[in-house]
Amino acid sequence: MKCPNCNSLLRSITYEGIAIEACNTCGGEYLDAGELGHVVRAREVRFNEEERRAIAAAVKITPVELKDVDRDLTCPKCGGQTDAINYGGDTGIIIDRCSGCGGVWLDKEELEKIQMVIEGWEDHLPDDLAKYGPKLREIAVDLDQRDDVTISSVGFINTLINGILDWKGL
Repeated sequence: MKCPNCNSLLRSITYEGIAIEACNTCGGEYLDAGELGHVVRAREVRFNEEERRAIAAAVKITPVELKDVDRDLTCPKCGGQTDAINYGGDTGIIIDRCSGCGGVWLDKEELEKIQMVIEGWEDHLPDDLAKYGPKLREIAVDLDQRDDVTISSVGFINTLINGILDWKGL
């Protein structure tokens, strides 16, 4: 396979227990469909807690116009075109996914950034749940109570009429 970024030959390496393709020239990496999910779930201890938190904090959630960063690379596996995707929806880490086979091209160090962001999120989750959990439960109970209200058709009509009368100021 050839690198979609610089056209050099890709070599097979093992990362988090799976074989991926890497470019010695530009440092990019190609993963088959589903392999990125395996990597982020592996959570091999490669980074200490301080490093994970620093990376998670450094990744700013910034709006990105994907059309401005969509390079339409040629997939090294199937020859399809890639589409730019903001990983996680809002991380600012833009990856290139093949619209044909679902493979993913990551530029130099993006794989490590993704892994550290995920690990940072997981590390912060207990603190966030402790901080925001009670308020989220309160909101959920309130919404459940609202959903449980049953309005009869007569009650609905009365409510509608009263609403119209109130709106008209009568």
